[in-house]
Amino acid sequence: MGKYHSVIIGQGKPLIFLPALGFSGNEGLNIAESLAGSYECHLLDLPGLGKSDGLKGRVSMPEIASWVKQYSDQNKLEDVTLIGHSMGGGIAMCFASVYPEYVNRIVLLDQGHLKLPRFPTSEFGLFGYVIPVISLMERLLGDKLIKRIKKFFISDDDNNSSNANTNEKQLREFCERFKLEESDYINKALMEEVPFTGEGLRLMFGYYRLNLPKILQKISHPCLLIYASFKDIDEERARMTDNEVNKINPTSNLKLFKIDSHHYVHWADEKCLDEIREFLGYPQNEILEG
Repeated sequence: MGKYHSVIIGQGKPLIFLPALGFSGNEGLNIAESLAGSYECHLLDLPGLGKSDGLKGRVSMPEIASWVKQYSDQNKLEDVTLIGHSMGGGIAMCFASVYPEYVNRIVLLDQGHLKLPRFPTSEFGLFGYVIPVISLMERLLGDKLIKRIKKFFISDDDNNSSNANTNEKQLREFCERFKLEESDYINKALMEEVPFTGEGLRLMFGYYRLNLPKILQKISHPCLLIYASFKDIDEERARMTDNEVNKINPTSNLKLFKIDSHHYVHWADEKCLDEIREFLGYPQNEILEG
């Protein structure tokens, strides 16, 4: 069994938070602290994209789901609540689909309503146009290919800098890009070292092969999807989001909640935390005391 890295905050019912690509589990620190009175929140690093060991071999939905299950078994977690942002949300959806008996509720942060882009140019620039070809080759050649191409994705530079001015600039530029107010939570998440390995690269390719809207419609648990509208931020993305949300078949277990923000909904608006607490039935007296 591989090594897992998590930070555990609070006491009570079990909850696992899974972060976006490029962040450690502490991306969910503000969520964990808001729920710590009633939940034992496990802020879990992704495999090969943080301090948790990566998955071996080709990655698909069953392997992703099994990775979360092994963590749950290792920590004796049952009837787990899942919260996932972006890629972390996709991993949470895999677990909920393959092992529904382990799951209580699931919260998805800007995840599940949109198909992953065939050409992820927003993440990789022009290199994103060749991602589908590389993904196909990775399925055929496996680690042989990863060893050859990982230098194009993985930098040898240290992710962290001890220079306070550099850190302040990084925080400022990130918040300006995503229309966020600067906060200690965002700063801590940005400054955390997040190792990116070849195994993490294979996870990324496996993730990009998922059909997330299809998985979303199969989830039977109570599910809250909090999504970013991109209104007045990116009009093309806003129109695409509206179109895709309108395609979702309404189900009794799925609740949609829109926030007029960019992708990082949990940092953009306190209403996100309020909605999560209400969905989880968080005690009102603990909300007031917190």
